[in-house]
Amino acid sequence: MFNRKQMYFGMALLFAACNFACARGDANRTNASVESPASASAAADPRPVATPASNFTPTDVAKLKWIEGTWRGMDGDKPFYERYKVEDKAVAVESLKEDGSADGEAERFELKDGQFGKGEGDKRSAASEITDSYVQFVSAVPGKGNNFRFEKQSDGSWIALLEWPAAADKPARRKMYKMERWQPGK
Repeated sequence: MFNRKQMYFGMALLFAACNFACARGDANRTNASVESPASASAAADPRPVATPASNFTPTDVAKLKWIEGTWRGMDGDKPFYERYKVEDKAVAVESLKEDGSADGEAERFELKDGQFGKGEGDKRSAASEITDSYVQFVSAVPGKGNNFRFEKQSDGSWIALLEWPAAADKPARRKMYKMERWQPGK
C-alpha cells in the first residue's frame, strides 16, 4: 500500500506524462487533457483547506515572468491562444484569435492589499503560494469554485492543474493542460 506522499508523487508523474494545456481556468478546454475523479480517500483528505495568502508584494508577482508571452493550447482538436503580460502588480491574460488579434477583454490577476488574484465574491480566486516555478490559486470562498496551479516546465512550456472539490452531484475531479509558446502566422 502506498503512503500519501508516494501517492501524490505517483499522481504528479502520471500527470506530467500526459499532454495537457490550460486557458483561463475553463474546465471545458482540453488537449488530450486528463480529467480524473478523485478517490473516496482523497475526497476525505484531512488536510486543511488552503486559503489565499495576504502577504504578497510586487517582488512575488515578478517571480511569474516565466509565464509572460503568447501561448497555444488545444480544446480537443481546436487550438486556442492566449497572451500573458506580467506588470508591476498584475498579470494580464488576453484571449487571442488565430491571427493573433485580441478576442475580448483581458482578464487581470492583481495584487491588492497583499493578496494576488482575480474575480469577486464567490467567484474570486487568489494565490496561496507564489514561487519562481509555480503559482497556486485557491478559491477565496472555501467550497466555491476550483483551485488551479500554473507550473513552469523545463522545456519552456507550462502546465496548469485544475481541481474541483466534490459536490453533492459530482465527485472531486482534476484536469491538466499544457501551454506551448506560439507565434501568430506559424
